[in-house]
Amino acid sequence: MNTNKLSDTLKAFTFIFIMSVMAACNPSNKNESNNSSTEVSQTTSVKETIPDSIVQFLITSAATDFHTHQPPTPIDFRNVEIGYLLISNNEKQYLLCGEFLPKDKAEKNEWETFATIKTSGYEQYLGGSKPISYCQDAIKVLTSENTLTTELRNKLDELRNKKQ
Repeated sequence: MNTNKLSDTLKAFTFIFIMSVMAACNPSNKNESNNSSTEVSQTTSVKETIPDSIVQFLITSAATDFHTHQPPTPIDFRNVEIGYLLISNNEKQYLLCGEFLPKDKAEKNEWETFATIKTSGYEQYLGGSKPISYCQDAIKVLTSENTLTTELRNKLDELRNKKQ
């Protein structure tokens, strides 16, 4: 029986030792923050261009979706970026990412994330982990984020003014 206890103790010690070595050697083992804006900023950014037709398509799609499907009613945008995901055969799937301030959460200043993805049409995801996941995995194309934020605000305002 002492042999079994010794054997179990050695197995446990070996397991703990191996797991410690693996954790220490893991290059992606870094302090992670729960702050979603920090997580989003850890994505890769590259200097290349995205065709203006795709940029305008994504801005128009995002604004149209925000305008059509309410609530939530966005009253402001920030940190709007554009990029792409590499899908099968290194094909690029473009997306627009950012944050919006819903009218019903403005008092508490609770911003929500969004991602608008160019598919055969488009898909838009609001809040929660899905937009964060897409945007974290995206390769961001360096642009002036203020320009994209302003363009999205202007497009949504344009759609609201047509309604009146």
